[in-house]
Amino acid sequence: MDTLELTHSDCLALVCSHGRSHTALIAIDGGRPQPLACFVLESGDVLVPTGSDPSLTRSATGRPVTISFGGEHAPWAITGVGLARPLGHHDRPRLHHALAMRYAFDNGILVRVARLSGHRLTDTAPIPAQRDGTAAPAPPQRRASPGAPSRR
Repeated sequence: MDTLELTHSDCLALVCSHGRSHTALIAIDGGRPQPLACFVLESGDVLVPTGSDPSLTRSATGRPVTISFGGEHAPWAITGVGLARPLGHHDRPRLHHALAMRYAFDNGILVRVARLSGHRLTDTAPIPAQRDGTAAPAPPQRRASPGAPSRR
């Protein structure tokens, strides 16, 4: 398998084509990545709501955050890096979305993603040669041994 490098717009289209809600691996300032629910905006920025838990907001505000989409079963991997700021009330998604309900966006971060980059695995099976119009050689026929009964 070969890999195909993806541009920022390719990455954004691929992530958004699988819905706006994702579980992504999120690492704060080079720390250990944690799987967290997130919501991808059309601009490529990422909302990471935490509901009533303010710990992510305290630890990530003003720091670089790395977000990785995809996984071991996806044929693609996308990574974005940006700075985090606390979520505000105006950051809630405008869509009627399950995550926007029940105060999920009261705490959390908005990651201003500078650039998305990624790759997609591609199958590069060899392409068979074109046939050229000549007849293929016939396979050799088996001959009966002398004295064997014939089957007619």
